[in-house]
Amino acid sequence: MTSIESAKLLLFSGGAAILFSSLLGVLMLIPLQAHQPKKKSGVNFKHIGAAHLDWIILGLMQGLAGALIWAFSLDIALWILLLMIFGAWINPLAYVFLAFGINAFQFSGGIMQRLAATLAGLSSLAIIVAWAVILFFAYQNW
Repeated sequence: MTSIESAKLLLFSGGAAILFSSLLGVLMLIPLQAHQPKKKSGVNFKHIGAAHLDWIILGLMQGLAGALIWAFSLDIALWILLLMIFGAWINPLAYVFLAFGINAFQFSGGIMQRLAATLAGLSSLAIIVAWAVILFFAYQNW
């Protein structure tokens, strides 16, 4: 992919993540309205809030990666871009799992917790690999 195509893909994905997170933020307000009777939902909204912020931050991260690719005219392989996108969209799910009582930050417990932790670890690894490649090529083109 050309640097412009790569930058557009990451900028679009980052913008979509910010839109998604904004919609999630509005949805989080519904159960908090004063006119609603208080009922125990079993969902920890602090962790949903953490996921909301994480999607915004990772959306901005994708935009920065797109800007670096464009500024340094990098030809980045599609699979690297897909690693970045995968990591940015999947990584906040660790907080969503946690909101429902599944600790994706520890590789222990039952099968769901292990699957959630594996997904969280793979998404973090995908982001690290993508950033390492992008920064390596940016340094080479300095």
